[in-house]
Amino acid sequence: MGENSALEEMKRVDHLIFVTLKYTRTVDVIRNVLERLVSTMDFQIADLLEHYRKKGKLVSVPAATLIRCRKLETIFPKDSEIKDLIDFYMRLKKLVTSEYKKKEEYRKNVAMITKEDEVTIDKLKVYAEETKKYINYLDALMQ
Repeated sequence: MGENSALEEMKRVDHLIFVTLKYTRTVDVIRNVLERLVSTMDFQIADLLEHYRKKGKLVSVPAATLIRCRKLETIFPKDSEIKDLIDFYMRLKKLVTSEYKKKEEYRKNVAMITKEDEVTIDKLKVYAEETKKYINYLDALMQ
């Protein structure tokens, strides 16, 4: 972890979406972007919990993702934005771990298809924007 790990990951995500995917339209790149979005959220959630640990509101920062999310819910029980963030984060994690099929690789309409969703380049951009929104929200909570 550390300062701005989430921001560094988002820079990589932006590069993958706006440069790499432009020239390499493969499901592997889509999966890589999803993995980086998850790690971005991981870093930011861990940083927020560490911030609260330093303030004395937490004894320790849990290592397991699910427990971290539960800790967030206990720290912010009435915050609907936190609830939405956790739902979004879990949806991304599920996409990363799901079995998938490839659709139209190396073409304009490349997509990763899972039981839950069909992830296109456009949907990936939406996920990236949503991740940025949540990163900024968590960042504001640390101010």
